[in-house]
Amino acid sequence: MSKPLTNQLPAEYQALTTILQARRSIRKFRPDPIDDETVRLLADAARFTPSAGNAQPWDLIMVRDPETKRKFGDIYIEQLRQKNRLEMTRAADIRFFGDEPPEPTAGFVDAGLLVVVIGDPRVIDAFPLRTKIDKGPQHIISSLANIVVTLHYAAASLGLASQYLSDTGSPEMEIMLADLLGFPDHLRAYETVCIGHADMKPSSRYVKEVEDIVHLEKYNMDLAKTDAEIRRHIIEKLRPNFKKVL
Repeated sequence: MSKPLTNQLPAEYQALTTILQARRSIRKFRPDPIDDETVRLLADAARFTPSAGNAQPWDLIMVRDPETKRKFGDIYIEQLRQKNRLEMTRAADIRFFGDEPPEPTAGFVDAGLLVVVIGDPRVIDAFPLRTKIDKGPQHIISSLANIVVTLHYAAASLGLASQYLSDTGSPEMEIMLADLLGFPDHLRAYETVCIGHADMKPSSRYVKEVEDIVHLEKYNMDLAKTDAEIRRHIIEKLRPNFKKVL
């Protein structure tokens, strides 16, 4: 596959790929505040996120209060201890954090803004009946995933750092967050996007090459992986010798 000629690319594409390539998850933030205008800009970009059936199954809880963020961090750390105990049951070579779990921390509480993405499963009725039955919940989840990605890249476009906090949707944490943030039982916590000013320089990350992921016209069996190859790929490319869990 030929590579695109950089000098012929639209400026919009170059701006987009610059953000895509530079954006990394940050685990350490400076405690600088995020102002009202920035909150508005992030939300304004996020609301144009594409969603299945244009259902827009989301609400965004913008958390900036230091005490609420501290309690949020306490909830996170408590559920992380159980998560780490479960991880210890896996084979050591594929374990997420190596031989021993690190002491749980919640560095994200220093981020100026925590955006809690809440989903409303009731909008599943926006889909045609067969779609609702076949894959309605999947469409809700993929739509929520879309707005999370939008928030990350909107933050990057404003010169801000961000972090995924997927444990938000774990059963224990979701229940505790509902109590802390006051959202009703019929809504679901999907994910939290932590946004703020970075206090660290992220390391480089492994990214597959175009030739590793593109199949022209039909599936290319030369790219197929055995179970053993997938396991080796996880260990060698995705798992460092020790990965700190935050």
